[in-house]
This record gives sequence, C-alpha cells and structure tokens, in this order.
Amino acid sequence: MEITELKPKEVFYWFGELSKIPRESGNEKGVADFLENFAKERNFEVYRDENNNVIIKKEATQGYEDRPTIALQGHSDMVCVKDDDIDHDFEKDPIELVVDGNYLKANGTTLGADDGIAVAYGLAILDSKELKHPKLELVVTTEEETSMGGVSTIDTSEIKADYLLNIDSEEEGEFTVGCAGGVEVISEFDKEFEDASGEFVEIKISGLTGGHSGMEIDKYRKNGIKEMARMVYNLRDFRLSVFEGGSKKNAIATNAHAIVEVEDSQKAVEKLENLKKQILHEAKDTDPNAKITVEKVEKSGKVLTKELSKKIVGFVYTIPNGLYNKDLSLNTLTSSSNVGVLTDSEDKISVNSFVRSSLQSEKENYRDQIAAIAESFGAKVKFEHDYPGWEKEENPIIDFCKELYEKEIGRDAIVTTTHGGLECGYLKKQLPNTVMISFGPNLHDVHTSRENAEIDSIERIYKYLVKLLEEIK
Repeated sequence: MEITELKPKEVFYWFGELSKIPRESGNEKGVADFLENFAKERNFEVYRDENNNVIIKKEATQGYEDRPTIALQGHSDMVCVKDDDIDHDFEKDPIELVVDGNYLKANGTTLGADDGIAVAYGLAILDSKELKHPKLELVVTTEEETSMGGVSTIDTSEIKADYLLNIDSEEEGEFTVGCAGGVEVISEFDKEFEDASGEFVEIKISGLTGGHSGMEIDKYRKNGIKEMARMVYNLRDFRLSVFEGGSKKNAIATNAHAIVEVEDSQKAVEKLENLKKQILHEAKDTDPNAKITVEKVEKSGKVLTKELSKKIVGFVYTIPNGLYNKDLSLNTLTSSSNVGVLTDSEDKISVNSFVRSSLQSEKENYRDQIAAIAESFGAKVKFEHDYPGWEKEENPIIDFCKELYEKEIGRDAIVTTTHGGLECGYLKKQLPNTVMISFGPNLHDVHTSRENAEIDSIERIYKYLVKLLEEIK
C-alpha cells in the first residue's frame, strides 16, 4: 500500500510532501520556504522570522467569526538518525516512507512524525474549504529537538489565540496540561596534581538499566556515577587518577569508571568487593544486568591531591539525584535532578546535574541547592540551557477537550502532565492568558530508526481535531 491510499488522504498527502523536504534541526529553511509558499498561494496572512519560525493565519468560516481564535502548534524539525547500512543523506534525500500494516515507518531512518504529523494536520485543515472553524493560526517552530531555539525567539505578539493546541504528544488519549522546565548545573574542579606513590585499583560499573531522566527518573534505577562515588568514598583514604561516567545530561548514567591510588590495594579490593555485593543486591530488581568489576592495576605518574580527591568524590556522593516530589492529584512527576555526566578532562573534572521541575520556584531552589553544595566543596558553578516549565493548567476548556474525545472516539482519556520539556513552557511564559493543551496520535520509538506512527490513531486524532474546532466555544 502507498501512503496516498491512507486515510485521511489530506493529512497523509501533506505529510508525504513534508517528508520530501530535508528538515533536520538547524536546517529548516526549505520547509519554511514550503510553508510560506503554501500560505501565499492561498492568500493567507503569513509571518516568518529569521529563525524560520512560520505563523499562518486563516479567517473563520461563516458563522464562526465570534468564536475564540485557535492556534495549532508544532515544530518543523526532526531528529535525523539512520541505520549503519542505510545510504541516506539527510541534507538532500527525502524520507522513504513505508506502510507496514497499521504502521507508517521509514526505510532505516527516523520517520519525522515527531512532529511532522502536527504540521500535516495544520496544512490539511488550512487547505480545506469545507471544514467549519473559528479563526486559526498555524504556529510552526524550529530547532525544538536540539535547543528549542525557534520557540525561544519567536515573536509571540503575532499569536492572538485564546486557545493553543500543541500537537506534539505521542500517546493518544493523554491530554497534557503542564511540563517540566530544566536547567543544567555544571560544577567544575580545577585539577591539582602530585606524584603517585601507592598502589592502584580500578573500578568499572556497566550494564545499568538507565533511561530518560525525565520519563524514568521515578523508577529508582541505579545511577552509575553516584554508585561509583559511593564505592570510592568508602575507601576513605585515596587519591584519584581517573574518575568519569555517564554520557548524556538527560540520561540516567549506566556506566562509570575510576582508577584510584590506595595504600594497600588488597585491603581496598576486599572492601570494594563487599560493597559491590551490596549494590548489586540492591539493584537486582531495577538493574538486573548491572555489572561491577574491581581489580588491582599497575599505574604510575600523577594523581590528584588527596584533599582535592576527597572534595570531588565527597561532592558527587553528596549531591541529590532522583525524584524530589510528585503532583499527587495527577500522580505525575513535578521535580527531580539527574547526575548525568562526570567528565575527566586534562585540567578539570566537571559534573553535570540536570534539574527539572514544572514549578519555576522549585527548579531555582534545587538548582541553587546543588550550587551551594558544589561551592562548599570548592567547585566553580555555572548554569546552562535554562528553559521554562509550564505549570499545570486548570480551565474548563480542558475538561471539554477530554470529554469531547471520549464522546467522539469512544475511548477513555486522561489529563496529565509530563516531566519532559514542551514548547508550551516558552509559549506560556509569553502568553499567560492563552489556555494551552497538548495531545497527539500514537507514535513509537521516536528519535530512532524504528520510529513509527499508528495510522488509525492519526485518523482518529484528525477526526477529533476537526470536531474540536467545530464545537469549541
């Protein structure tokens, strides 16, 4: 079956057209040209800025002029990942779409349904001459997948909507009304060396389950960096040669590595082996594939001073990691932090903690707590990539959206928040009086070459969206 045979035809037509255009984050000029031309060909009002954000406006249909203005919002960029054996150039090649039963996939690459489906919905609705709707604004942003660089710079004075529908959620039937903001807390220690004179042990932690620090931080999985600090700290008398772990700020660290100078390597190994058994026993349910190795190694040269070594390990051992609290009314996550990366470079050791919260005050509080601990251990602290959260919305229109879905689709729905980041955080900060809600069709394995979209879910959400525009007051 070809994509042109799928229903709703208008949605899959526009998704097919978008899939022909390279649109990796940072390379959205082509898709912005496409959207601008679409608007001009239909004599729609269109706004485009230097970051290739595009806003297209369409007047209300007859009889809907007095209803609230609705913004449909999504992002044009996509994550570009491919299998090793696939010959694909994301700067010029179209995405090769594959229909597999009820799933739309790509041939060995990411599909781009995150968030091309939102844009396709918007184009299908704007292009229609039959649908009934109030005044519409299609808001398409850029660089959402990397830095939220588009939404953080868009001129929101161009957005007049009373209600904004963000179509960037990936589980049908979930209506998201809040998201976490985030900030990186980077703590740096300048290295101070002295000559090694003792014996060495090497510790390796691997095979931990890990996961996304927003979605899995409440699963109580072991963090490799924190467990390594625990093991080294318990040696009491040591100097660091190597101390590193983790790979990404927003991932729970699955691995860590340390080489430590001690006075008696045999006693150190015995102590570490005992602690290893305790950690693996604690992790038997959350991290069944965890592996820890401890062994004596031969090494010479420079090590960090004893004082500095204790400060670094003491800091990593002390700083908070994991879930802080939850929204009990929705049973969703509110605030957390994740020690994501421990970097051992030529002249510094740096620790990256990623703090998330849907409450700005809590985000700042936990950020400052980590900074205070870091400074007490002698580290230099800086904050990076700070983006706002979206505090839980409460408005009757949210209940209306949920109830309409249950009535029209015949399935249960829930109102929830997400511990991940959404563009609504930035938009709500600039548009405090605009009620926002996020939803979407079922998408799976996004950001991987296995990404797929459920075809019948895309159809259900489109029918729902059309009905929502017709009924909303």
